[in-house]
Amino acid sequence: MKGYDRGIIIITVLLCLFGVLMVFSASSIYALEEYGTKYYFVKRQVIYLVIGMIAGCIAAVVDINAVRKHIKFLYGFVLLLLVLVFVPHFGVVVSGSHRWLRLAGFTLQPSEFAKPVLVLLIAHILDVRVHGANSPVPILLPLAYTAVVLGLIVMEPDFGSVMIITIVVFMVLFLAGANITSLAAAALSTAPAAVLLVMHSTYRLNRIKAFLDPWQHAQTGGFQIVQSAIAYGAGGFTGVGLGNSFEKLFYLPEAHTDFIFSVIAEELGFVGVAAVMGVFIFLITKAFAIAARSGSVFTKTAVYGLTLFIALQVIINIAVTLGLLPTKGLTMPFISYGGSSLTAELISVGIILNLSKMVNEGNDEVDYSGWR
Repeated sequence: MKGYDRGIIIITVLLCLFGVLMVFSASSIYALEEYGTKYYFVKRQVIYLVIGMIAGCIAAVVDINAVRKHIKFLYGFVLLLLVLVFVPHFGVVVSGSHRWLRLAGFTLQPSEFAKPVLVLLIAHILDVRVHGANSPVPILLPLAYTAVVLGLIVMEPDFGSVMIITIVVFMVLFLAGANITSLAAAALSTAPAAVLLVMHSTYRLNRIKAFLDPWQHAQTGGFQIVQSAIAYGAGGFTGVGLGNSFEKLFYLPEAHTDFIFSVIAEELGFVGVAAVMGVFIFLITKAFAIAARSGSVFTKTAVYGLTLFIALQVIINIAVTLGLLPTKGLTMPFISYGGSSLTAELISVGIILNLSKMVNEGNDEVDYSGWR
């Protein structure tokens, strides 16, 4: 552990273990009814956690410079996976969405792995092309690479991932020092596409209507928001007790995935919610501090981007469960049930730890002359 940020390691492990506990609490009754054993989801979550921990450890010790030299190959591999979700016998269709690949009895969601790979690619591009304090930050090439990924994810469709990736990429370019006017122009040019995606999708329009007045649509599109509100209200200050959630008894859909934070609010109350939010704030602050200490464009951009993906997903997930944003299929990092999201998040943490070691040892500057 020498050189690595131990605070990030400890916090990540605690969040993952807490996630296993809450997945069991939120899913046991549903799993018993659907699969005949209350341990169905928690067993799989433990397997996902082991796989994710191994992947994260590899990401923490691998030679980052070697990764950078092959980053475009990794980007191409992710694009291939995003294409394969549409190919029969490879892709898995769930509720009309082509988001998953089937692998050895498990499903893989390529869009989750596209996030860290895209951040590393953009960080590499900026590091290679920004040679001094007065050098302009390029935005066209990063946005072009991003547009290809977004185009494939839109076709799945997965509007939530599209929005998160878009926001993070713009934030990363802003933090890297890109021209604000250019970024604003690029953002405005993408706005009509976002509006069209919403207006030409019945279920997205219904989600917005349910968000604006969930109680009016309490038995249809607003059902999850209403049940989530009931869970928050029932939790009060200290909660109803671990394992005692009433909403998880087939009232709150996706209780072990997208709405697991509502179960936390009901069982552990305001105290539990505040504690979880405090832990995430600590993790995000520690990661941002690593980026702030680095003199490398690549390290700063990569750490900011990877951390922003985690931070933004936490914020959006909590906002959705509180009814502050329309319902989206976004999990709570490290806590919700899900193999691809958990593995991708642990890989991101592993990369952050890798870069933290380089920063602490003072060797995060790289000679990128001749790189492309």
